[in-house]
Amino acid sequence: MPRRTGLLGGTFDPLHYGHLRPAREAMGLLHLERVVLIPSGVHPFKGEGKRFSAEDRLRQIEAVLTGWPGFSVWDHEVRKVGYSYTIETLTARRAAFPDEEHVLLMGADLLRELHLWRAWERIIDLAHIAIMPRPGFAIREEDAPALAVLNEKRVGGPENLVFARSGRFGFCVLPLGELQEISSSELRTGAKNPQEWCPSGIAEQMRSNQIGEKQSGRRSPGQ
Repeated sequence: MPRRTGLLGGTFDPLHYGHLRPAREAMGLLHLERVVLIPSGVHPFKGEGKRFSAEDRLRQIEAVLTGWPGFSVWDHEVRKVGYSYTIETLTARRAAFPDEEHVLLMGADLLRELHLWRAWERIIDLAHIAIMPRPGFAIREEDAPALAVLNEKRVGGPENLVFARSGRFGFCVLPLGELQEISSSELRTGAKNPQEWCPSGIAEQMRSNQIGEKQSGRRSPGQ
């Protein structure tokens, strides 16, 4: 019996509760055995302009997830040289963990750019896709061209993905309870308080960095 595994990729710069809480809810809705966070190394759209280095983000996530049962982190993209592409990461994960069946967890905001991803139409042939709604991002074909293709594999609610026959992949939108109104950029620029939205270790690192930047007269990224 394949181990049903949720995969959540991102820059996680920084990791915050807007990533973790929806993923934990998705774990229950989809009967996932575990959720694996995959921090990006060099993102093809976001480049290298980050507050924390890839190694720093990896260490932060490893430390935080000790308090989140069922969560783990995979360093594949951090160790990879060059850009990271989801289709290549999925292919590598399937090869490295052949006992898993994968559900790709995606925020609704990513639907707007999915049609620009490398070989994006092949992703649904390698994994289920479960969309986590976000405030301010309607899930409509006029906003997200890829939906026209994904809707052909739409299976209704998450319970239909749970009982899908092994090897037959589908698409659904998760009926999450409380939507998290937060983004990493808001935390980097100070628009949202890291003490409220980040696990304690990350919040303290961000606070220390901000104090250091103020003392040296440097401006934070995005300001």
